[in-house]
Amino acid sequence: MHIASHRTLILCSLVALVLPACGGDEGGVTKGPAADTGSGNEDTGGGEVSDDKDTSADAVTTDAGSTDAGTADAGTADVGTIDAGTIDAGATDTGTADSGGGCPGADGCTCAANGDCGSGICLDTHEGKRCAQKCTDTCAAGYECKDIGDGSPLFYCVSAQLTLCSPCQFHSDCQINGVASLCLDYGTDGKFCGSPCTADAECPGDYACATVKDGAGKDVKQCKRKEEGGKPKACECSDWAKAKGIETECAVTNEFGTCKAKRKCDAKGLTQCLAKAAASEVCNTLDDDCDGTTDNLPADFACTVKAFEDAGSKTTCAADGDCSVTGEACDVSDGKCKTLVGACPGKAACSDKGALLCTGAATPKPEVCNGTDDDCDGKADEGFAWDGGAAGKIEVGDACGTGACAGGKVVCDGATKSTCDSLGKVTNETCDGLDNDCNGKADDAACEDNDACTEDVCDSVAKTCTNKAKTDCDDKDTCTDDSCDKVTAKCLNAPHVGSCDDGNACSVGDKCGTHPDTAKHTCLPGTEQPKCDDSNPCTDDICDTQKGCQNKPNSGTQPCYSADPKTKGVGECKEGKSFCKDGKLQGTCEGEVIPAVKELCDGKDRTCNGVKDEGCAPKGVTVTFANAHIAGQSGKMDVQILVGQAGVVGSSSDAKYNLHLGFLAWLTALTK
Repeated sequence: MHIASHRTLILCSLVALVLPACGGDEGGVTKGPAADTGSGNEDTGGGEVSDDKDTSADAVTTDAGSTDAGTADAGTADVGTIDAGTIDAGATDTGTADSGGGCPGADGCTCAANGDCGSGICLDTHEGKRCAQKCTDTCAAGYECKDIGDGSPLFYCVSAQLTLCSPCQFHSDCQINGVASLCLDYGTDGKFCGSPCTADAECPGDYACATVKDGAGKDVKQCKRKEEGGKPKACECSDWAKAKGIETECAVTNEFGTCKAKRKCDAKGLTQCLAKAAASEVCNTLDDDCDGTTDNLPADFACTVKAFEDAGSKTTCAADGDCSVTGEACDVSDGKCKTLVGACPGKAACSDKGALLCTGAATPKPEVCNGTDDDCDGKADEGFAWDGGAAGKIEVGDACGTGACAGGKVVCDGATKSTCDSLGKVTNETCDGLDNDCNGKADDAACEDNDACTEDVCDSVAKTCTNKAKTDCDDKDTCTDDSCDKVTAKCLNAPHVGSCDDGNACSVGDKCGTHPDTAKHTCLPGTEQPKCDDSNPCTDDICDTQKGCQNKPNSGTQPCYSADPKTKGVGECKEGKSFCKDGKLQGTCEGEVIPAVKELCDGKDRTCNGVKDEGCAPKGVTVTFANAHIAGQSGKMDVQILVGQAGVVGSSSDAKYNLHLGFLAWLTALTK
């Protein structure tokens, strides 16, 4: 019979540890290796052998035709997760199970009911329902051998991770089929099941084998989700968890408290945590801060009794925040913004119906000068401070008075004003270093001369006065006459007639007058300008409006020629340049060419008289023509050329031909 999957074959091999054959009778277990009468991996039943890496326990099963030498490893078989909740030990139906060792019916095969399995037990796993495998003491990794019978021993391999990450409230929610899984705390996300482990390798990929406390306070190890962002990753709901629908308690925490709610796995997965956010407790018959008590106001909860004037903007309001005018608050009795008289504090409490009660509060009144805080703003007699001049406003009860009046105290002067009780010591100010008039300034006005344009100074040591000008009326305009008015201390700047200086050093003859464009009396620039030319070619002559004439050295040049001017530009003769330095022309003439004493006979006019090579004799030059054509003859020819003033005449070396070569031959000869 064909075996449905590799996994099924492994499971069948594992069952051989406790059964005579996969899906067969429950006889004794074949122990030790049997004789190999077949050929290696051959199985006459049509199956295949899987040999996992763990060699801790091997068993050999004998097929009815030959012996298969393969081994099965019970430590690595994957039979899924098992839930004892579906076991019906008394209703085993083998009528539909395949007892030949393959699916359906074999250990690890999918099933819907106990009758679908050769073992008669169909258990829940994390992969769905699977046929259970009997065991004695060992199972595949991730499984434990547990007695799931009801009264009589019934040992099967059950999943140690069936409840892993399922919502829970108690350890018992996680301990299915006797597996020692614990209900682990995941913080505000809730509590979720772990599973027993000894190392990370025994946990799924997103889990770690963590040390936790069990119900007795002992350290044990359980698979738990790895952390992500400082807390364990959220659990996902398995099909088993969705079917069970076990709840857990989640929470939302903030500065006001922690509110809790229930969440569970439903058909769509893990439900959201619907806990509300805690808030500061107020009177509303609700437990706002989630501490288990309603309307238990904080100790610092403030309440006041308010009083209003029948004045203000009268804007419609429900709370003080609706009133934008300074000094107004909301009179909730009629829902209008009014001028606030005051708010007196009391002790806050809540009525049975959630209304705020404020007991022990006084009724606010408009403030009067009587030593009492009438409007309950924390200050007594505010608004009745005494004006201490330079000292500013001084509150009732504070020290006041300076100079001769020092040591006083601000007191109420009736119900509506205040005064300093030492003001009776005031006298006229004199130059003596004392504050005689009690205004906070010593010797002020003691030396007054009634001239607004002077500064009156008192020497308190010498007890003498000086009066010096304090107003500077100079407007920096040369066309005004400046003075100070003694009564008003205002400056008088009358128009001036005559010469002036417009501030421009490059204008001469400036005069005060009316500007033709602006009609303003001002200093008009003169029409003359200073003469700044110093006739020196080595200076740049300018007029600076601030400094006047400036003759600054330049780096210019001047043409020069030291020979007869008539020869300049004739033949080879030419002028040179003389350079300026430090504002002076240097004596040398650089680059000039003057007449030579005699010709160099080089075809140039060196004596600069208009004649080239005067007095020079003709000169013979031999020119070789590599390929000449003369009078029907061709070939290499040497030609003697005479160079003279009258032209060039040549002859061949063999005197056979006389050649007149002209100007071209003359030039050729010169290049030889």
